[in-house]
Amino acid sequence: MVNQAKILHFFCCLVVYGSISGLFAFSETSPAPIDSSIQKKDADKVLGSKDLLVLYQEAIKEQRHDSVAIFKNLALLNAKLNQPENSILYTKKYINNTLDFDILNDSAYDTIKTSKAYKTIADKFVKKVNFVTFLFFYASLIGFFFMVIINLSGKANTRAKLFISGFVGVHSLFILEFVMYLSNYRYEYPHVYLMAASTALLYGPLLYFYFKSATHNYKFKPLDALHFVPNIILVLYLFPMYALSGSEKIEIMLELNTSYDINRYVVFISKVISLSVYAILIRKLQYATKNNEILSSNTGQPIYKWKQTIYRLHVAYVISYVIYGLPVSGILVFTSDFLSYFQVGAMSIMVIYIAYKASVQPSIFTNEFNPVDGLFTKKYQKSGLTKGLSKELKESLVKLLVEDKIYKQSNINLERLSEELNTTRHNTSQIINEHFDMNFFELINTFRIKEALSIMDNDVHGSLNIIDIAYEVGFNNKVTFNKAFKKETSQTPSEYIQSKLRLRKKLG
Repeated sequence: MVNQAKILHFFCCLVVYGSISGLFAFSETSPAPIDSSIQKKDADKVLGSKDLLVLYQEAIKEQRHDSVAIFKNLALLNAKLNQPENSILYTKKYINNTLDFDILNDSAYDTIKTSKAYKTIADKFVKKVNFVTFLFFYASLIGFFFMVIINLSGKANTRAKLFISGFVGVHSLFILEFVMYLSNYRYEYPHVYLMAASTALLYGPLLYFYFKSATHNYKFKPLDALHFVPNIILVLYLFPMYALSGSEKIEIMLELNTSYDINRYVVFISKVISLSVYAILIRKLQYATKNNEILSSNTGQPIYKWKQTIYRLHVAYVISYVIYGLPVSGILVFTSDFLSYFQVGAMSIMVIYIAYKASVQPSIFTNEFNPVDGLFTKKYQKSGLTKGLSKELKESLVKLLVEDKIYKQSNINLERLSEELNTTRHNTSQIINEHFDMNFFELINTFRIKEALSIMDNDVHGSLNIIDIAYEVGFNNKVTFNKAFKKETSQTPSEYIQSKLRLRKKLG
């Protein structure tokens, strides 16, 4: 099964590499046309700039065969004469016909560089590197570096590492494409156009299978490969566009060819559907295994919190992508640099955060995360508790908490819990500390609050008294319950109930 996961990862890397490898493939030149107007008059050294301007304008009306070259001359002459609007008009005509953006580097434009017209076209076509583009480019490099390094860091839980590295990789590819767009290098390397679309439907599946593999020791099955079929179909659909030459792709970017505009709609809509479906699936997976994951996994509470953070970042990305994609896809007609920066910024934060966690706590990706090593190792190093007995006692404790709900007993204490486990207080304390990264009271209160939340969620009309709920889950008084509840949820019980009632009212 590991080999199957590696094959899947190899496919993801192949898609990413294939997208990037096409960047350096565009270099087209055409012979300079003869300026028939000047040749006809034989006056190129005699006429002044204004006379030439009139001559070229007449040539345009006569539809001379070399009118493309005339567009260039008109653009440069108008620039020298400090007529920015006319200059930019002919500049656009020249660029649209030749795809030659180097014209904007001509010294003739020095006269109009401060004009609004020149700034607008320069911002669209002239290559530029600034702090923002550098920052995003750096984030993409971090992502690609992480993608390689994480898979070289030992052999533990290779499936989880393959999925999380692939997830970071597709984000990094999108960021890199945005950098090429923002810096206008896309015209020099036109094959970057929609290169990230080749992985558009991989975000959800990769994160979903990472979550399944990270703590549940999930084995990837052949049938699971079906989750990646939609992305393969999308790539096949986009292949005719990917097969175009560099000049043809530039024509699409300049909106001279609108035959492939539908692709943006297809990519956006399919990606939103995929992201939303997998966000729901991941949420259900998290909810269904929440208690068992906290208790039965060797990683315990820390990795649960880690996965919750990743999930929240993913949801933030889904929301930002929808907002960003509406104008980009053409569904809504408005533009905003802020939306683009916010979208890619969210992706960059996720990439850098995951890479940071990989550097300071690499074992979190391998189901071996144990932040309490060094906190409790010294304390319990002389303990006679063997690994086998430790695992057995942990499983018994899980049963007492999940099935028997011993936390509901208001008089439960460490001594009584130890009696139920048929072991010493010292051993019970060690089990709780080492496996759950919390003390006895924190563990009991965590389960009591989870039970209280379940009761409140099922109380549709909010008719239950808070003190009754507190007694039901094992608390002796309302003050202790309120304190523990707010620590767990950042809300008081009353605030939580009110928020639930308001939400139900809005939903009808």
